[in-house]
Amino acid sequence: MNRKIVIALALVMGALVISARVAPAEILRKTDGKELAGVRIKWFEVRREYQVEGADGSMIPVSVDEVDSLEITKPAEFDKAAQAIAARQYDAAIPILEDLTIRYKRLQWDARAGELLANAYFAKTDFKKAAQVMGDLMESTPRGQITDEQYGLYWTALMGAQMTAVLKKQLNEAIAGDSKTLAALAIVRRGDLNKADGKREDAILDYLRAVLLYEEARGVHPEALFKAVQVLDEMRDPRADELKKKLLSLYPDSPYARKLGG
Repeated sequence: MNRKIVIALALVMGALVISARVAPAEILRKTDGKELAGVRIKWFEVRREYQVEGADGSMIPVSVDEVDSLEITKPAEFDKAAQAIAARQYDAAIPILEDLTIRYKRLQWDARAGELLANAYFAKTDFKKAAQVMGDLMESTPRGQITDEQYGLYWTALMGAQMTAVLKKQLNEAIAGDSKTLAALAIVRRGDLNKADGKREDAILDYLRAVLLYEEARGVHPEALFKAVQVLDEMRDPRADELKKKLLSLYPDSPYARKLGG
């Protein structure tokens, strides 16, 4: 190969290597739609702001109120903890996840680690610890960034911990809120509370409300129908058969249909 071509190729490859080393690895998306990319994003609790560090060492401050979402490099320990959870080695995973929730506070992976940590405590039937973990996560996460799944996990932990007053307040706020899917899920959880209190008719009404009044919350419908069927079966109410048919016909691939043998 021509010597000049070899040199040119070497220079190009070298430039690519250098470029790869300094390429922005983390992204901050602002509420106005703009994106800031940098080699590292840091959170400063006292100032309530993020700082996006550029490859040249520059720092761009961004107030927490201006932040819509983040993309932070995944810590290597996260996969190790996830594997331990999958292997049911909860005591091995818990200290790793607790450390991640602290080191990555408000940096995306605190929420992911918190969810795994709560699930580990669920598996150990330590509902109070699960509720504490999820409560801390919810408190440190901007409301607009909290997912419906995180709300659901928190409410389940509160119910398991018998923290009924806190749970009822949470459910009432969700039902009065803007998210229809979250409101439907909250109504199902309210039905669970009514069922636990022996108020079976109220529970059935809540389960059916989630289906009939929240058409857009189709992801919640299978659970609501299944739970309504359970209560009606307990009451030996013939309406259970009608709801079973509805669940099996409309949501045949849902886990709740499979529980009915669909």
